Amino acid sequence: MPSASDQTLENQNEEELNSLHSKIKSLRSVTIDILDDANRQNDQTNSFTSFASSLFSTSRHHNRTMASTSTLRQYRTIAYIVGAIVVLWLILKIWRSGPSATPTHGGLEPEY
Repeated sequence: MPSASDQTLENQNEEELNSLHSKIKSLRSVTIDILDDANRQNDQTNSFTSFASSLFSTSRHHNRTMASTSTLRQYRTIAYIVGAIVVLWLILKIWRSGPSATPTHGGLEPEY
């Protein structure tokens, strides 16, 4: 039959074991979170690298296309781009002015 001191030591060991078990679970959870974060960062880096290479490829293709076409076509393309930017700027300017830009007949109210 175990003595009272043996039982006390056994209970203390059990409490310490439970404490260590919960600490190990917390450490494992943190480690998994770090791994997930590292994987997300790698995915973002890979997608950025893929985007950069795609952009570089498109730029190279555009340069080759412009080099092989006539000067008139290049000027026309530039004019289309500038025109589109101006039209978008005008639309934005009109949109921002809104309905408050309507005339108010000089600020006078009509007489009845």
